[in-house]
Amino acid sequence: MPPDWELSGWITDLYGNSAFLDELMKVLASNYFAPKVVVLIGLFIWFGTRGSVHRERNQKVIVGVAVGTMLGFLIAESLCLFQDHVGDFWTRPYDNERIPQAYEAMNALYFPLSDSSFPSNAMCGLAAIAAGIGYATRRAAVVIWVLVILWALGRMYVGVHYPIDIAGGILIGCAAAFVGRKLALAFDPAVPSLLRCARRFYLA
Repeated sequence: MPPDWELSGWITDLYGNSAFLDELMKVLASNYFAPKVVVLIGLFIWFGTRGSVHRERNQKVIVGVAVGTMLGFLIAESLCLFQDHVGDFWTRPYDNERIPQAYEAMNALYFPLSDSSFPSNAMCGLAAIAAGIGYATRRAAVVIWVLVILWALGRMYVGVHYPIDIAGGILIGCAAAFVGRKLALAFDPAVPSLLRCARRFYLA
């Protein structure tokens, strides 16, 4: 049982009080809204930056973001595999008998998940992107951090994550973004060659 299960119960208690809020949270919790917006932002930074020097700088940042995001997912997946062997740290909110409303929210607005609750894989990935994008443009990073918060609220509302799952995912994502940035800088001499190759196929 996570230490913040009562807070999770308070959040899922909001389910059913407003049809508008339920539908809004259903959209925010989905795997389509926030990820698609982030992909569009990333594509704009990759292709839409004016000036070849500035564009190449931003593309190098995106390479670091990609490395950091993959690293974040790798860490999260390793923790999930560890829990497959030793048992989950705790069940998801919708499986918690003390939070029956979480099951109702999940059943109406989302779907059951097969992996472990901690950490939130979704937050690992999106936080890594938000933290990494900050090295290129703070404005885009702020927008993505807003999406991180909205996605987190949605996933807690529909009963698939506790706040501690969200916090753990964000911390792992930020750490992975930092390491990804350092690795990209370490291999910086090779990145221009990679970008030139991508430009031949109109991918950069």
